[in-house]
Amino acid sequence: MVSLKTIKRLFCSRILSSLLVISLFAVAANSVLFADQTQVISQIQDLDDEFKSLSSEFYANALSTANADLTRVKDIDQLLDWVKGFVANQQPIAAIRLINFNTATIRNNIDSQAVFTLTDILLAHNEWRLAKSIFDEIEDEGDNSLLALMRYIFAKYHARRNEWTEVNRLLNGIFSELSPDNAAHAYLLNGSALQYMKKHRLAVESHSKIPPESEYYSYARLNMAIANIRQGWLTEARTTLRGLIAESRQQGESDLTYRLYLVLGYALLQREYYRDARESFRNIALDSRYANRALLGIGLTATSQGDFVGGLNALTILKEKQTFDLPVDESYLLIPYLYEKLQQGTTATASYNEAIAYYQSRLIQLNNLLNLRPEFNRVKYIDDTSSLIIRNTSLNYGEMFPVSFIHNYRELNGFSTFNQNPAMAKKIEGLVFKFNRVFQSILVELIERRKNYLSSYLSQSQYGLARLYDSSREQTN
Repeated sequence: MVSLKTIKRLFCSRILSSLLVISLFAVAANSVLFADQTQVISQIQDLDDEFKSLSSEFYANALSTANADLTRVKDIDQLLDWVKGFVANQQPIAAIRLINFNTATIRNNIDSQAVFTLTDILLAHNEWRLAKSIFDEIEDEGDNSLLALMRYIFAKYHARRNEWTEVNRLLNGIFSELSPDNAAHAYLLNGSALQYMKKHRLAVESHSKIPPESEYYSYARLNMAIANIRQGWLTEARTTLRGLIAESRQQGESDLTYRLYLVLGYALLQREYYRDARESFRNIALDSRYANRALLGIGLTATSQGDFVGGLNALTILKEKQTFDLPVDESYLLIPYLYEKLQQGTTATASYNEAIAYYQSRLIQLNNLLNLRPEFNRVKYIDDTSSLIIRNTSLNYGEMFPVSFIHNYRELNGFSTFNQNPAMAKKIEGLVFKFNRVFQSILVELIERRKNYLSSYLSQSQYGLARLYDSSREQTN
């Protein structure tokens, strides 16, 4: 079997890569794109443009055929209240129809704060045509503060699409025109964009401008710590992360607190600070969404410390989880290694056989998922983790692809439910077909990547079993 040091390097590298760029939006963590992934992202961008065109046509059609149930609202604040009510009641199509029906009111109040909130809502549902027309009108007004706010709103939109060069372009030179809260968020977005663009020094400068009292301060400091980890500056990163953890714990345990512990733990593990890494992992609650990766971390650190029983206990808990995420898969490879270290040859042999059977079974399951070709409506998408769940298998969508694709897909489903026009129904159906085709490519990319991991673990398990067998023969002879 490969050495524990090699396993640690592989697992640490993989898990840290999934945590590297943190913002309030899901972002692509991998800076190196594979050929198939690049092609799929290009297809997603093309579909985004097609969706924008269809959305504009859909709302124009909806207005021309069903005006009886719409109301002219001359008061811009009242219009915003009604729109917010529709959104709160999960009726985004009704909200955007109402905005489209009252564009005259928007243009008559173009400098109102409500207009910017309405534009934000339009962009959240990718109703690009009307949002861009509002942007253009404000740009024509020539008011720098109004234009800065609109550019910030559009920067948020492009961040959801991982279009970081455009985020950086829109935010350039506008920070002083924004409110303190918006400026802080803009610095965070710009710092994330610069990190993605590999301009780490400028990214640190952007993050450093967020004041400690801002709600975005912790995210910015975390990004700075991660930039330090990437460059091998663990001392600075550890100091930053420990300070953030102390501040976060004063406000009560939270999802951010556990994420901080996880990043710190794997950074320390990678640099072989085992005791501190293990302590960091142990602070992560077992009911948090980081629990499985923390249990894997405890297993690795305990093993590295020579505490094979402790490592085995953590990995056994992980193995018994009723999920098919990657840390659970990985536990099957490590457990027989620990039985070897405990000189329990018979149990180690049985565990290797179990791991081989497990990986073979998982590969069959993943091939079955590929053959199943489930449509989007039959797959569960978890917003908090940007993960796709198919038959209890968790696939990390957000590491590789923009969340905007999922949002567009959901909007299309809403169009299908609301629409009563046969010609429009045909266009919606055609675009849904294209989305499903690209969705299948996404599933293939995610599943094939998981299969590559599992095939590697299967090979290592087979090698471990063969090595045990050879060792037992030598002892017999």
